[in-house]
Amino acid sequence: MASEGQAGPELGKVFQNIFLLFLAAFLPALNFSVFGWLNGVLPLLTFMLLHMFGLNVGNKMILTGGVLALIAGLALARLEPLLISFSMIPSGYAIAWSAHRQDSPAGAGLKGVTVLGGSWLLLLAVFATIYKVNPYAGFLQALDQGIAEALVYYRQSATVPADTLVILEASLYQMKRVLPLIMPSILTGVMLLTIWFTLAAGNRIAYQFTGNSPWPRYRLWQIPDKLVWLIIVAALVALIPSGQLRIVGINALIIGGILYCFQGLAVFSFFLHKWNLPMLLRSFLYVMVIFQSFGTIILFGTGLADVWLDLRKIRKPADTESADT
Repeated sequence: MASEGQAGPELGKVFQNIFLLFLAAFLPALNFSVFGWLNGVLPLLTFMLLHMFGLNVGNKMILTGGVLALIAGLALARLEPLLISFSMIPSGYAIAWSAHRQDSPAGAGLKGVTVLGGSWLLLLAVFATIYKVNPYAGFLQALDQGIAEALVYYRQSATVPADTLVILEASLYQMKRVLPLIMPSILTGVMLLTIWFTLAAGNRIAYQFTGNSPWPRYRLWQIPDKLVWLIIVAALVALIPSGQLRIVGINALIIGGILYCFQGLAVFSFFLHKWNLPMLLRSFLYVMVIFQSFGTIILFGTGLADVWLDLRKIRKPADTESADT
């Protein structure tokens, strides 16, 4: 974090940062369908305020922006969705503290995911206590109802050909059966993506503004080698013909796959930088490999291969290399 003894930021920047945090917290509560993506920015914004301005000043900005959002939420009766926004903020504190302690990216990510998951579980417990309803069960029920309504719509639509309707029905029935089973890994994946974005973007932004960053450049990041056993054990468990244990294995395999996609993307970024490709071409290749389903498989395979082959030849030095390398 920034030194507590340094000169305070300009008053205009203080108000600007407070307003940014207010918007990021309040707008998703006002209209989640339009501004819900801002919830994913809140951990990053929290981390940046704490890291760049120090705990004292950064904490005051966060608290002030949060209080303003709370006042607006109470005035417009949007307190419940506002709590979802607030649940994103503690993970930013965890990552800022990890940066201050000079934890590795993997260690900071683990703390961020743990705190974010704990915040969500606490929020679920609060909602369950107040409304006497399990929010997770309600979410699954709403999901099932949405798929059922989609089935009815397509069956009644005269514009859908019969052969297409057969494919749609099979796909929707498959979704209806599979989605509740893998929902734990989907929600965990959302947490992993949120924290990964906070770490990667925060590291880059800190370097852009200060010339220093808490971690090495993303292309040098590695997840612990021992994590490969998660993939191996999960794959073996997922091969069990049936039962709850097989579902656990499938969920663990999905989570592990996401983690190794992150490492695969770091390897991909490393070689794009090493080959010094033009920025426009790099951007095109990033879009292709991230948003194409086959590209995801390539990233996963590359991340796994890096564990045994050390494709970047940076096995240990990357932990101590500066971000400006």
